[in-house]
Amino acid sequence: MMKKSIFALSCILMLLSGCIYPYSPIPDAASSDRIVISGDIMIGELTRIRLGNVIGLGESPSQLDRDFPSGTVRVENDRGDIYDGTHEGRGVYVLDTSSAPEEALYRLCVRLDDGREYETPWTGVQQAPDIIQLDYRSDDTDVMLFIGMDGADSLRNFRWDYTETWEFHADFIPELMFVEGLSGRDAEDPSKIYRKRLEEEDYYFCWNSYDSVEPGFASTKGQSASRFSDNNFRSIKRSDKRMMVLYSILVTACGLSDDAYAYQTHMQSVSNSTGSLFEPLPSEMTGNIRCLTDPSAPAIGYVDAVRRTSRRIYISGQYRSGYDAELDLYHPEADEDGNYNFNNIFAFDSPVYAEGDVPSRTNVLWAPKRCTDCRWAGGHKNKPEWWPNDDK
Repeated sequence: MMKKSIFALSCILMLLSGCIYPYSPIPDAASSDRIVISGDIMIGELTRIRLGNVIGLGESPSQLDRDFPSGTVRVENDRGDIYDGTHEGRGVYVLDTSSAPEEALYRLCVRLDDGREYETPWTGVQQAPDIIQLDYRSDDTDVMLFIGMDGADSLRNFRWDYTETWEFHADFIPELMFVEGLSGRDAEDPSKIYRKRLEEEDYYFCWNSYDSVEPGFASTKGQSASRFSDNNFRSIKRSDKRMMVLYSILVTACGLSDDAYAYQTHMQSVSNSTGSLFEPLPSEMTGNIRCLTDPSAPAIGYVDAVRRTSRRIYISGQYRSGYDAELDLYHPEADEDGNYNFNNIFAFDSPVYAEGDVPSRTNVLWAPKRCTDCRWAGGHKNKPEWWPNDDK
């Protein structure tokens, strides 16, 4: 009877995106010695391979963060070159294949400390596609991103991931700052609890980023041309903070062999079939990694040799606010004893400005901190070095 392995949904998604992932739960202890190997041989850049274990469903999820298999990992090519891996921690091995020749055949070799050995078949390098289109269109509510690629006749299967980076800003630049920690009468004294904002206290502009979890796939098999266009791979609401100031997306693409494409799209289909946390995976889809010391115990995963290409675009001027920030401004109210308890209010809110020349207990408008400090809205002040404007 065919056994079924049950894979965690999050692990499946990370594998599909060409990333590394930890382990996969399975229902029977008899298969608990199976290993998970994830990553691709990356020609022209660093290769990252992760080793993980398959764990039983009854075992603690905390095992996802420990007990990684250890051993040696290397990449070989048919010219005799060997690229040894350096253990980076948490089962991740880094191999410098940045100068590896594209015209060679490659395989991954893994030897665990317990003596088990694993190997992938020799494979040629899948050429990098040409990203011939990366643009956007917008309507009243959404910004839609489109991609197109050309495989130059020989490449028919495509995979891509993306990294988004965006700049946004808070709703207000506060004129006043609150002095924390005062007690007694001082804690209610406007001349002591408020001060002018310093120039370096600038939390108006922030940046954030996001890496795609699930990759995109396309195939032109059966078509006359090895190219496609107008694939709507991403849509963003115009009211999203991503569109507020400046948005950038970097798409990284590679080609896939027919077997790798079939394996990875199958994995994606399985993981999305019901939306549940665990999904069955037929045992015949375990990948292309074989165990040399025990041929009946294949590893789980598919390792291809690829060269990637990338393209970036910037988008601005598409933001449409979904609310009026002025509605968040308010005057703090006194309690039944006449105290305003500003220290308590400051836990979540901040002063913005005074309606008058001198702040008083009643003329200062406050707002939620997310309105005055972009970090409270999920941003950070680490502006990328390559960012193309002068905002700070």
